[in-house]
Amino acid sequence: MGDTQPVSRYRETSWYREAPGPVPLDEVMRDVEQQVNDGNVARFQPLELGFSPLDEVLNGGMRPGELMVIGGPYGVGKTILGLQIARNVAKNDKGTCALYVCYEHDRTHLLSRLLCLESAERVRGEDALTLRYLAKLAFRPGDTVGLISKLRQDYRYADLIESIEAYSKRLVLAKASGVYSSLHEIRQWMNDLMSSDYQRFLLVIDYLQKIPVDRELLRTEEEVTTHLTHNLKELALSRGIQVIAIAAADRLGLQAKRMRLSHLRGSSAIQYETDIGIVLNNKHDIVSREHMIYNLSQAEEMRNWVVMSVEKNRAGAHAVDMEYTLDGAHFRILPEGRFVRERLIDEKVIRE
Repeated sequence: MGDTQPVSRYRETSWYREAPGPVPLDEVMRDVEQQVNDGNVARFQPLELGFSPLDEVLNGGMRPGELMVIGGPYGVGKTILGLQIARNVAKNDKGTCALYVCYEHDRTHLLSRLLCLESAERVRGEDALTLRYLAKLAFRPGDTVGLISKLRQDYRYADLIESIEAYSKRLVLAKASGVYSSLHEIRQWMNDLMSSDYQRFLLVIDYLQKIPVDRELLRTEEEVTTHLTHNLKELALSRGIQVIAIAAADRLGLQAKRMRLSHLRGSSAIQYETDIGIVLNNKHDIVSREHMIYNLSQAEEMRNWVVMSVEKNRAGAHAVDMEYTLDGAHFRILPEGRFVRERLIDEKVIRE
């Protein structure tokens, strides 16, 4: 069954094999001491997401057993952020495997996004890859060479192919069906990955409300979201992994001047179950109008910035607003951001 836990070197030494029930503190202390002596320290190492100052706000990143939910209006960059985080952890940590489960795009499209992202990291100006150029390159009449080979043979892109290949085994792309790819199947995919020899695992789901459920048992949006977030949190805890889920907004959220965690579909369950709640907004849409009146050119530049608000964070500070440059043409958010200096509209945050 999907909940059967596979045997691997990772699992044989994992901290979360402990059985439920009460244990005296002195025994917990001895157990932790033994874990560290045995070199089983993954429990204590946060997983860096590759964005600053976000990782600092999260006290180093995400910890095993944590569930993060990312929300925001349509087109603000939620999928960009989710895929980029999965790429970052696979790229930067050879002991980590990331599974990106996508209900919105197929694997070829996700690869195309990664090619654009990686090229923008290495190639300046007009030579950075775009979807339009990749389509043109792939469909040249009479060519008998594959797209990857074409890029490898071009001196401008050879190193980006090498870069992707260096982490390609650690980033797993799952095309999901809104009809068949249930929580049970996601668990099975994770179990299969965890039978490998990696030390840590990240699961990213794009997006939460697309996971199919039994509508005879779960009729309302609140019931569906409660069921899904509860089970994803349980998956994170029981497997000792980090889980990130992108969430859709409700009708009121789509009409709001500034989207909040409370505007996500089934929001009460999301606010309760998640360890980290992040909401993205376009900076131009949520900066107080006083900053727009006196500098119109600066106001236009704000359209290229995303405000990343940490509204919930069980491991540290919350009600923190950071801003990052969005490079939408290349499906990336520049990883070096800063704290928002301007006053934002609707600054009241709903907290747990």
